[in-house]
Amino acid sequence: MEKSNPQHIKRWLTPCEQVEHLKGKGVRFTLVSEEWAVSYLSKNNNYFRLRSYRTGFSKVEEGPRKGQYANLDFKMLVDLSIIDMLLRYQMLPMTLDIEHFAKVRLLERIEKAGEDGYDIVRNFLASYDETNSKGELVNSAKSEIRRGSSSPYVAGILAKYSDFDFPAWVFLELTSFGSFIYFYKFCADKFDDKKMVDDFYLLQSVKSLRNACAHNNCILNEMSAGKPMFRARNAVSRAVGGIRTIGKGQRKSKLSNDRLQQVATTLYVHSILASDGVHQHRSESLHAFVSRMNKHIEYYEGNDQISSGFEFIEKLVDAWFSPDAIVADLEKKTLDSGRPKE
Repeated sequence: MEKSNPQHIKRWLTPCEQVEHLKGKGVRFTLVSEEWAVSYLSKNNNYFRLRSYRTGFSKVEEGPRKGQYANLDFKMLVDLSIIDMLLRYQMLPMTLDIEHFAKVRLLERIEKAGEDGYDIVRNFLASYDETNSKGELVNSAKSEIRRGSSSPYVAGILAKYSDFDFPAWVFLELTSFGSFIYFYKFCADKFDDKKMVDDFYLLQSVKSLRNACAHNNCILNEMSAGKPMFRARNAVSRAVGGIRTIGKGQRKSKLSNDRLQQVATTLYVHSILASDGVHQHRSESLHAFVSRMNKHIEYYEGNDQISSGFEFIEKLVDAWFSPDAIVADLEKKTLDSGRPKE
């Protein structure tokens, strides 16, 4: 068994020691007491998780406090962790909405193509199988579906289709979001539909954010500009560029951050895909979130990474989820020809 590198092993710190460690890094306890912080770290949050939000704060570059945080209070870390939690609570149900409406639209597209709903699923399942060099099946959509046989939610459906000869409308009830997206791409290629291919990449971004939210990953602990893993899709870039309050520099900067890019993509796709009723419901919830996000905005004065990140999210919500928000016809060409009424 390979031994761990001793340099990477850190001693477990008690909540009291965690507070002392933060103090040594220049973190202040002005807005809350050290005793409050100890209690919070004991009962409310994981130290490693909470301290990850420190990355957005600058450090003193010279003098006796060199290397310590210049303006960071423990309460700011707590505030950011709460805002991040609430953002995940907004994004996760929105990705579920997107999955639902994307499936409805795909069924509509399959019907429009004159498919019977069975052949296209058979062909996809056959194409999805992966074998290794020995010809052994190592990955299969059928294997994924078969795992649902122990689920009280889909076991009854599977029992009726033991031969996997599903119609599309049944198949979509059994697939994961990831498999659905690849089925979407399969249909796009079959129909030679370039718009659907673009949709596939938008949905991939939505799925990535959905997974992060479902696994409770931090989102707002890194909002700096950089080189993204994937470039923002043209539809998203154009839509963000069409927001009057967002300049070209801010658009390029924020979309160069993978996390903010995925948030923007999810908000955009939801704004053009969800029904009016669902859109209105999410709009009310999002504006409540923005209000909480800005509750202690004064904490982040002078911290451009955080304040501008919050500002970017707020502008997206105001533009795409305001009561009178109207999506331009050019933007509606992606994923749908318009939002359904209900």
